[in-house]
Amino acid sequence: MFFRICTLIMIFIIGYRKAGFLMRKKALSQLKVIDLSWNIAGPYCTKLLADSGAEVIKVEQPKIGDPSRQEGPFPNDEKNLEASGLFMYLNNNKKSITVDIKSELGQKVIKELVKDADILVENFDPRVMPSLGLSYKILKEINPKLIMTSISNFGQTGEYVDHLATDLVAQAMSGWVTSIGEVGREPVRAGGNLNLLEYIAGTFAGMNTLASVLGRRKSGKGKHIDVSITETGNLQRSYPTVQDSFPTSPSKTDKRYTMLPSVEKCKDGYIGINLLTGKHWQDFCAMTEMYDWMEDERFTTINARLKNKVEFQERLDNWLMQHTREEIMAKGNEWKVPVIPVPTFKEMIEFPQYRDRNVFLTLDQPVAGKVIQPAAPFRMSKTPWEIYSYAPSLGEHNEEILGGELGLSVDEIKDMSEVAVI
Repeated sequence: MFFRICTLIMIFIIGYRKAGFLMRKKALSQLKVIDLSWNIAGPYCTKLLADSGAEVIKVEQPKIGDPSRQEGPFPNDEKNLEASGLFMYLNNNKKSITVDIKSELGQKVIKELVKDADILVENFDPRVMPSLGLSYKILKEINPKLIMTSISNFGQTGEYVDHLATDLVAQAMSGWVTSIGEVGREPVRAGGNLNLLEYIAGTFAGMNTLASVLGRRKSGKGKHIDVSITETGNLQRSYPTVQDSFPTSPSKTDKRYTMLPSVEKCKDGYIGINLLTGKHWQDFCAMTEMYDWMEDERFTTINARLKNKVEFQERLDNWLMQHTREEIMAKGNEWKVPVIPVPTFKEMIEFPQYRDRNVFLTLDQPVAGKVIQPAAPFRMSKTPWEIYSYAPSLGEHNEEILGGELGLSVDEIKDMSEVAVI
């Protein structure tokens, strides 16, 4: 009998661990976050908080959910709201409830949730929250300690406050596009369709949200954080901005971010090489046995190499095509030259360095099956980062949050569902 009870207890514990209800204390376990955001920037902000232990309640549209559920990729290319690769990555460790925040009853639900929340994150157009009666001015009356983080394309104020934007628009507005690409050719978008600025904006939003949490310890008051996706782009190219601010200094070259060499073809694939000047250049010449170029002013600086690109590239290509990636990597390590093979995804996840640090996780998601996702790029000794629950199914936690936390009855929840409020 004793062993049967022990077995049942272990099954209970293991089951709850898998469901994400039993976990070690985390760095942000004390924080409760209401997540009204969708797509990438806002959900990435709340992902950073959730992955460090914050309780994140994701509020989604009834029946439709976060638009990222529609994005994919999907297993076998079969569209499924519960199996979007993008949604699963951005929303692990969160709880999902469905609430129509355009409805009066839905707005009441949000206000009830706000009463004991620490943080609310949204990334709607700046006029949306005030139009719903959910502006910071109103919500702080309900909870003076609330920290509300708003992420938008151009910020909460300014002439472009109502303008629509995509990642390309934000990159163009922040100067990225005109800073990238080969001299004499058309400007280039950074990262293709990776939506880099949305992830960067989400990171800054998370950082400033936590800074406000620390500030609240002394002041006892919340605040409204205004994050502009476009302005985070400006910050990422701050050095070119400094360069451009000295009009008396004549430009030596078109201000495009172009390196030579960069990604180059070798005997059995591609390698990446980024060279600076001084000792970097001399070590590179020693590695490639181009000793006669060590002090040649036509090649010692980045700008000089660009001006003499044809001659440099011809000699480099000849050397590269005589060596494999492994050989070039070994020579780079010997001469302290920053060289790395350009891997396929399969090769990348097998890197010994990545395996040693568990950089990639394989999750067996209930609907999608096994998926590979990147882990955190940091390690915390006492409160380790981990995925402790899968991305939630749409409205999975309606009863737990609406019934258990807000005290709504089964009949009230049923009535709300019938009128599509949830």
